[in-house]
Amino acid sequence: MFIRLICVSLSLTEPQSQDALHGRSAILRCELSGPEDMRFWWTQDGRRVQDSNRRFQEGSNLKFTAVDRHADTGSFQCVASSSSTGETVTSANASINIKWLERGPITMNEPASEAELEEAERIVLQCHIDGHPRPSSKWFKDGAQLDRKDRILTLTNLSTGDSGIYSCCAQNAAGKVCSNHNITLNIFDKSVPRVLVAPVDQVVLRNEEAVFHCQFRAKPPPLIEWFHDAEPVLNKSRTVCLIPSSSLFALRVSKRSAHVLQAAVVCVSVEIADMGERLWRVFSAGRGERVRCDPPRGQPEPQVWWERAGARVASEGRVHQRDGDLIFSPTDRSDSGVYTCVARNTAGQKQQELVVTVATSPEWIVQPQDTHVEEGQPGFLHCHARSTPEPRVTWYRKSVPITEEGSRYKLFSNGTLRINSAEVNDAQTYSCVCVTQAGSLSAHARIHILEKLKFTPVPQPSQCLQLDRESSVSCVAKARETPIMHWSRADGADLPSHASQMNGALRFSTVTRADGGNYTCVASSSVQGEIRAHVHLTVGVHVEFKLEPEQTTVYQGHTAVLHCQASGDPQPYVQWMLKDKLLSSSSSSRSMPNGSLVISNVTTEDTGVYTCIAGNTCNIRDTAAQLYVVEKPVHPRSEDEDKSQFKMFQTIALSVAVAVAYIIAVLGLMFYCKQRRKSKRLQKNRAGGEPETECLNGVQLNGHRVSEIHEEVALSSMRPSADSEKQQSCGDELHFPRAHLQTITSLGRGVFGEVFLAKARAIEETEPETLVLVKSLESREETHRSEFRRELEMFSKLNHAHVVRLLGICRETQPHYMILEYVDLVLNTFKCFINSMQQSRLCLNVFGLCLQAGTLRLSPPVNCPAHVCSLMSHCWASSPKERPTFSEILQILTDSPADTKV
Repeated sequence: MFIRLICVSLSLTEPQSQDALHGRSAILRCELSGPEDMRFWWTQDGRRVQDSNRRFQEGSNLKFTAVDRHADTGSFQCVASSSSTGETVTSANASINIKWLERGPITMNEPASEAELEEAERIVLQCHIDGHPRPSSKWFKDGAQLDRKDRILTLTNLSTGDSGIYSCCAQNAAGKVCSNHNITLNIFDKSVPRVLVAPVDQVVLRNEEAVFHCQFRAKPPPLIEWFHDAEPVLNKSRTVCLIPSSSLFALRVSKRSAHVLQAAVVCVSVEIADMGERLWRVFSAGRGERVRCDPPRGQPEPQVWWERAGARVASEGRVHQRDGDLIFSPTDRSDSGVYTCVARNTAGQKQQELVVTVATSPEWIVQPQDTHVEEGQPGFLHCHARSTPEPRVTWYRKSVPITEEGSRYKLFSNGTLRINSAEVNDAQTYSCVCVTQAGSLSAHARIHILEKLKFTPVPQPSQCLQLDRESSVSCVAKARETPIMHWSRADGADLPSHASQMNGALRFSTVTRADGGNYTCVASSSVQGEIRAHVHLTVGVHVEFKLEPEQTTVYQGHTAVLHCQASGDPQPYVQWMLKDKLLSSSSSSRSMPNGSLVISNVTTEDTGVYTCIAGNTCNIRDTAAQLYVVEKPVHPRSEDEDKSQFKMFQTIALSVAVAVAYIIAVLGLMFYCKQRRKSKRLQKNRAGGEPETECLNGVQLNGHRVSEIHEEVALSSMRPSADSEKQQSCGDELHFPRAHLQTITSLGRGVFGEVFLAKARAIEETEPETLVLVKSLESREETHRSEFRRELEMFSKLNHAHVVRLLGICRETQPHYMILEYVDLVLNTFKCFINSMQQSRLCLNVFGLCLQAGTLRLSPPVNCPAHVCSLMSHCWASSPKERPTFSEILQILTDSPADTKV
């Protein structure tokens, strides 16, 4: 005996780490070549991944409908196991680099509170916008951008100009957001004295002392002087003393000094403010110019003049000063230099510098030249010119100024332009413009891109072919010269005979299952070599909807059902969406295995457009329908209705009582019949074998033999067997398209499944829409399914005006539907009781037949033949002996004319 061992090795295609945006979709792919009985699952940091609406396993791949930066971090591994060999393969770690950006407020780190702003030497603000990768920040004051690009903004040398509303914005690969809470700064000028303690009027007695207090705050500390009647108060008087605390102390107040103190006493501060930072002015040669020197704020008012190189500017000549203005008439290249505006008063001296530059026209040093650049490599264009001052260089591409935003370009201070990574669309003409106040220069140069060998675009690594259809896979490449394209199978096998390739496209005339697998597209060039792209082809069937949801209106509090069924290969996965959000199973809504959506106890909030999304590895499709939830109309009951309802309950109670009495009478009759039969049997046995009479269900058989009864039963069973031969054709005739059903509301659940009220389109030839009752077969038990089929067979054989009709059957997909004629049973029952009481008669519903009670005689049906009415009257005879046997009934019906409708 020989044993043949076959060893099958498992080859796993590793999942690749990838970038994804928070809230966007992503997929980790895992492919394996090996036995067909493979099972796949995924782990995250060693723990098995559980499927959810947001993250679930699709085949062997792990799909994310919305990546979460908290839940989807860590290392993912794909695990494959063969049930036949027991071999298990685990992939290498793969992760998702989640990019995100989150808004935040602006906080003040220093000083600790706004109350300390007045004494603060500096202010530190922080922008709390966070993200990954770390975003680049921009600061704004009153909407104007500041030259700060860090998350922390530090303000020093505070002045009133720093007051305003501060905001920040940040940007990274995930997008751009701005702060959700800005901060407002109110900065006071510390150099301006502010009164802390002001002197107040006083009334004192003669020879008593008087003290006036006066305090100012400023940085630097101000000089304080006292004035009396516009004359400075000196510390040389015997009666007045100035103390270091800036208070005025009167030693003894005499009558004369009292008179003096009744005059105005003024406390003032001597100060001079700063004049600001250095100024720059650029003038063209040969033109008249004027620069104003505004005196700073001070007490007393300061005097101002202009100086150059430490000497005052003359009051006459080509360059002179007049009333604080520096005048050039006209400018000359020699006027370039530093000028100083000086201001002085008793508090001190301040100055401000002015740098004057007399501009000249730019001249070329290096002009830009046409350049050839390799695709993907950096490229340079040079533009150098000289002038006074240095010219301002601007580059243009298609008449649009080039900036450094987006990291595509780099601009150097000497005028050089660098293209960081050249692309094909960078093959343009670029313009360089050098500008000064005295003139400008411009030049043009063109960049030629040397294309590299590449796919345009790169073929998708996984694609789906439609089974039994004509399909093609495209592969396009570009290079400096036209590349040669070629397709091949990754396993080295030849392409199938029904596959052809032309201009990089692999075309299948009719796709078969064997066409699936790994393929390689090769693009080759004699100059630049070759490149390859690997494509995995899956053969399947695109998603198609077999049953689409329709517009539905449901009463509030009822159950709504939206049907959606799709077909495809692989079997499509169905999800429902409302208001751009995926619906998950909850206490009020659930998705059925066949794709239908059931919403229990609907409210007005459930109104909206519901979208059914079905997808597999080949494609995704969706369809939508509107659900309206309306309030059920309420009709107030009047007193007459309450009275009629009470009378109806009385009628029901009386009817039930009469029915109980009738049942008791029947039971008594049955007992009497049994005793009588027993006594007759005894008499017959004594007399020598007199034939017995039997009573079946309280009705005697009038001496008929059991064989006759068996004969009747056999005859009665002949018709069902004949009908069973037509069961299949009958089912085909009753087939009704499920899409023509529109659900109105759910009525409850039965043994087989849900029962609901619906509208059927064109199920009756005389009506465009018919109200029907639909019973669904959702149970998987065989007993229930056989009982459902038996009930279908029973209803299909019944055809009577007073029996519910079977209108149609839906069994092309699960669950099967039985469509019945809708009858308001409760209303009919109440009417039956009311009519019985009005006529002083009793109507009982027993097995679908209305029987008589007492002397009640039912009126014959319309168009009923006379011999049938007579037969019915004999069957209702009060005495069992007068009623016909089954053989007699069969004989009478058999002898009926052929054209009689019975």
